[in-house]
Amino acid sequence: MFRWASHRTLTDERSRTERSEPPRSKRRTLLIAMSLLLLTAVMALAWSAPDVAAQRGRHKLTDRNAIVINVPRRTPEELAARAASRRGVVDITQAVAIAQAVAIARQDIERARSLSDPRYLGRAQATLAPWWVLQNPPPDVLLLRATIKQSLHEFHAARTDLDQLVRARPKDVEAHLTRAVVATVSGDYNAARESCASLAALSATLLATACTAPLDALHGRERDAYEQLAAQLARTRVTDPALRGWITTILAELAIQVGAWDLATSHLRSVLAATPGDLYALGLLADLLLASGEPARASIVLAGHEEVDGMLVRRAIAELQARGNEADALIAEARQRFVAAGARGDRIHLREEARFVLDIEHDPRRALGLAVENWAVQRELADARLLASAAVAARDPAGLALIGGWVTATGVRDVQLERTLARKR
Repeated sequence: MFRWASHRTLTDERSRTERSEPPRSKRRTLLIAMSLLLLTAVMALAWSAPDVAAQRGRHKLTDRNAIVINVPRRTPEELAARAASRRGVVDITQAVAIAQAVAIARQDIERARSLSDPRYLGRAQATLAPWWVLQNPPPDVLLLRATIKQSLHEFHAARTDLDQLVRARPKDVEAHLTRAVVATVSGDYNAARESCASLAALSATLLATACTAPLDALHGRERDAYEQLAAQLARTRVTDPALRGWITTILAELAIQVGAWDLATSHLRSVLAATPGDLYALGLLADLLLASGEPARASIVLAGHEEVDGMLVRRAIAELQARGNEADALIAEARQRFVAAGARGDRIHLREEARFVLDIEHDPRRALGLAVENWAVQRELADARLLASAAVAARDPAGLALIGGWVTATGVRDVQLERTLARKR
């Protein structure tokens, strides 16, 4: 339900809420410029320094006691100043190294998100290796470490880092939003609302509304959530297509929740028109087409994106339902990927595997086991729908009680979930 916001989409909001300090990009530019000045100074000294080897032949001291020049002793204050200067050079060099590493790691995290390829997360972690194991790494590293951990579904560890970060940098919009996302996915709705409230206090109004909308929708206020977010987006000037796309996708998810599928489709197509490579929106559109009984169209929109596990599973389902020529090959490829993931202990794609086992292998009992394992890690609405479908198909009282308890506790209202649970009677 709560899609990850791109780091780039938060730049404008962070600059508005951190007016008391220079923008981070300017600080980095300043640090790099100072480093270049230092390098230039060193090179200038190298070029202008006298040729010591040549001078040695001209001036030979014959008397060890001869005094060439009297140099005044350095005062304690001067020694302290020089020591501070040396530390400053080290600090500047370190700051530049951190800024460069953070920039590179961010790029790899974005690639991991757009391609759904966790190998890029490994590359980002390797880039941050000098600071990764530190108890108190630099704040930007701490944020990316938490981001990587949540992407690997290590939500508890990510929350620990984010809690530490918001204490150290309470005006960091990105930190609060990421914390809200992690808390929502893991079912800690009170903590998520705390972070959303912090965004509102920082005058990040649009982000705060986008933050609370999925939470409100999970607690029976889905129509109000849609109207408030749509109104806020309409009166806010948003020039970043990634930010607009993220918020429009939330609107699409809210529309799906109330059964307004035509409206949701319109939202998703507008996102894909602006950002054709948005695989999250593409996956939602394919799900709508499958739910609407249009598997052939779903297969068409998914074609060419099979390198992503979620897209591959959806297209395999679509081809199977449409009796397409590629069904067997796609099913074999998906099965092979899940076997390989299990062999290496990768449990990131439990949701996709459970859906594959349920809709393609038609093994509801095994699918339910995977769905329950996935539910223990993440509790988005998509996970609830999957758990309900598997529990109903398996006619499992314990699974039905698990999802039923969550529905009662949250007060969530969702058209697809209600239809699924109605089949148990």
